[in-house]
Amino acid sequence: MEKDNQEILQENGILPLYYQLSAIIKRKIRMGSLKVGDKLPSEKELCERYKISRTTVRQAILSLVSEGLLYRKQGRGTFVARPKLSRGIMEVYSFSRDMKNLGLNPSSRVLEQKIILATEDLAKNLNLKINEDKVIKLTRVRLANNEPLLIETTYIPYNIVPSLIKENMETNSLYSILNEKYNLFFSHAIETYEAISIGKKEAKLLKCNPSTPGFFIERITYLKDGTPVELTNSITRADRCKFVAVLGDERSLIKRKITLNKKIL
Repeated sequence: MEKDNQEILQENGILPLYYQLSAIIKRKIRMGSLKVGDKLPSEKELCERYKISRTTVRQAILSLVSEGLLYRKQGRGTFVARPKLSRGIMEVYSFSRDMKNLGLNPSSRVLEQKIILATEDLAKNLNLKINEDKVIKLTRVRLANNEPLLIETTYIPYNIVPSLIKENMETNSLYSILNEKYNLFFSHAIETYEAISIGKKEAKLLKCNPSTPGFFIERITYLKDGTPVELTNSITRADRCKFVAVLGDERSLIKRKITLNKKIL
């Protein structure tokens, strides 16, 4: 963890010192100079390097631990954690956005990107005509820092976004394209969850054993006028995904948490 000219802390700056230090560590994780499993310098070393107090260092580290970017081992130090996704479904979910918020590099491996005719299920959920209307099918393995997290298959009506078939979906965010090129903004989505046993083909893509417990997640996303514009099916391992419900008097919030390491809480 070498120091460079972007790591000078501004003692009299607007941002607190602990926040500045946490931003430096996030950048190193994002750029790959700090990799999964790497050990951070000791608190004493960080204090000396950045000329700050141990309290400030601890505050920065604790904030990154709470975000799932770092984890601590008693008596051994602080280490870079494997990618961890935490999200609420009270807002329309974006994999790319959530990964970037965690300081990770999102990417995709495209398995399919083609035009098909609407099946009975697609026609029902996207208000299309069976075997008449065209649909763009996009199947991707979603990765964070090159680690596979999800397998997603997305269906979007061709007449809404015809040029999507030509887009590079390995590096581009689907929702960014829909927002910026087509001026499509989503108001809400409905997700359903089902426990499954992961098949041999999917297990190979997710780097796990066949028959590993998993979740099948279906999402239908709508515009403000109620038009359905996306149906996405996702598969993830159950040991990398859990759902946390926060219950209130007037509304509830459900969060999905995904991790590559069961030891990371």
